Amino acid sequence: MKPTLNHFFTKAKKMAESGDKKQILNFTLTSPEFPPPIWVKNEINKVYNNSFSYLPSGGDFILRQELANFYSDKWNKNFKRENVFIGTGGKEVIYILLSSLLEKPGEVVIISPYWASYPKMTELLKGKVKIVRTFAKKGFYPDMEKIAEAIGKKTKAVIINSPNNPTGRILKEKDVKFLADLALKKNFILICDEVYEIYDYENLYVSALKFFNKNVFCVFSISKTFGLCGWRLGWAIAGENITKKMIDIQSEITTCANALSQLVFRNLYKNPKKLNKYFLENKKLALERRNFAIDFFEKKHIDFIHPEGCIAIFIKIPKKFKNGFSFASHLLEKQGVSTAPGEIFGEKNYFRVNLAVSLNILKKGLDIISKYY
Repeated sequence: MKPTLNHFFTKAKKMAESGDKKQILNFTLTSPEFPPPIWVKNEINKVYNNSFSYLPSGGDFILRQELANFYSDKWNKNFKRENVFIGTGGKEVIYILLSSLLEKPGEVVIISPYWASYPKMTELLKGKVKIVRTFAKKGFYPDMEKIAEAIGKKTKAVIINSPNNPTGRILKEKDVKFLADLALKKNFILICDEVYEIYDYENLYVSALKFFNKNVFCVFSISKTFGLCGWRLGWAIAGENITKKMIDIQSEITTCANALSQLVFRNLYKNPKKLNKYFLENKKLALERRNFAIDFFEKKHIDFIHPEGCIAIFIKIPKKFKNGFSFASHLLEKQGVSTAPGEIFGEKNYFRVNLAVSLNILKKGLDIISKYY
């Protein structure tokens, strides 16, 4: 069986519900257990009666403009409503883009370790996956020259993820600029998955929006920034021709993203100062957990990749296990600790732990894991 995130997440859920273990510690998905803003509840009541009908494909017009304004101010640009596409989570946004790019045969360049869905989405759409590997000895930081070398006549897109899931690495500004310029020069779409935009612990993150051109496509989401994974709302900032085509496709699939979520966030994004204050509070919570995990593993002399951002940590498996899948399976079945094996992300000698949980649960889980080293 090929390992999937859903396999481990579902199995842990079933074990918890059946009482197989006294307590299941679930670190599988990067679902932040940080509370959403208290004012979200108030907004629900305000918009509830207007949320029963369809909204326009591509997103509510007012929300699209508010997002355009927010990112224009943040990155000193002049985005319009037509540059914004709103979908049912970041996943749908990326999938619809890839479906438009792969209408004719083509390939997608993906840097490993990668978020699990990138290769599978490409394969579902009959595209060819071309992996550019990175290596532990360099902290899994991508080599720009190797990415450039991988791009050929059939390349439709290159996907980058910064802050990266699962490694936590963040691309340097000069490399973000290099890739944005390269996308224009070689005429491919640079898909920049930036859903962890607020989790930047060392002030390294620079959005590709800073170097925006018609071939740059940036993805964001309320799942990670607001801890609202179940609300399924994500968006992209992209060239107008791209968003137009994506709207046509979405209109035949889901019609529109969740209306209640859109109407709530339409009002919230009108107050960027309030939003940024909340983002800083979440970042502080995440930083506390990241620092705890780093200190813990360093004291135990356990190898891991230093997370500059994101809300997870990528840890080397114990020597007596042959791969991440065998270790993650053992942890879940014997210890009731659910993690994500590295094979899911293209790196079999590591496994991923979500850090955005309560400190008490995090301490319990890391204590159990450390006994294997």
